[in-house]
Amino acid sequence: MIKTKLNKSNVGELKNKPGIYRIYDKNGRCVYVGSSKILKHRLQSYYQKDDYSVNKTKKPLRPHAKKFTYSYMGITKARKIEKKAKRNTRFNFL
Repeated sequence: MIKTKLNKSNVGELKNKPGIYRIYDKNGRCVYVGSSKILKHRLQSYYQKDDYSVNKTKKPLRPHAKKFTYSYMGITKARKIEKKAKRNTRFNFL
């Protein structure tokens, strides 16, 4: 799993591959777990301006997101891991 700061340039360097990602707060606690068919697009979406009507989690999550980890893998495997990991995160249930 690769860990890096969450910023536009880092996200832009990701590959167009499926996988899983975790977002951490400033204290290093995992606050969100997600999977995506294209990790680059999903993480870039955290920088887009939107009205939050589609994804209500983004608005409260953004101020807390400081670092993220990601790992490329098949989407089926990523979703299984995501389902188990979501139980212990702050923003997955908003």
